[in-house]
Amino acid sequence: MSSRTDSSLFFLYERTSILIVLVYVDDILITRSSASQVSKLITDLPNTFALRDLGVLSYFLGVEATYSNDAIHFSQSKYRANLLAKTDMSDCKPTKTPSTIGKSISQYDGEPFEDVTLYRSMVGALQYVTMTRPDVSFAINKACQFMHQPTTSH
Repeated sequence: MSSRTDSSLFFLYERTSILIVLVYVDDILITRSSASQVSKLITDLPNTFALRDLGVLSYFLGVEATYSNDAIHFSQSKYRANLLAKTDMSDCKPTKTPSTIGKSISQYDGEPFEDVTLYRSMVGALQYVTMTRPDVSFAINKACQFMHQPTTSH
């Protein structure tokens, strides 16, 4: 059965288990409640598609997966580091609050941003970061409000 909200996400429900398959371009991510379901699917897929099993998930669409005991931890630290490098901000100091507290931002503050395409690209990339860092959602949403005409203060 395919997902109602994501055309690349598929589910197979059986009495006591579930198999979930996510397809993105030429990558397939498979998870399950039963190891035998995954083994069978991986055995059957090469009959129809060219397939190479890359093993346990470690990195997928900018998200790193690490494992400990009975948990999987997701992070985008490499993705965020690449964004910082792309904007020459790798040496910037981190801050606990991603925006100024108590100060409203106006569309008229600052000078026009030189590279509007860069601004839009970075803000779009930062929206993806909110998946693993919901604490920055408010600040990124504020930056999105100025996509049409960004300035240096945004």
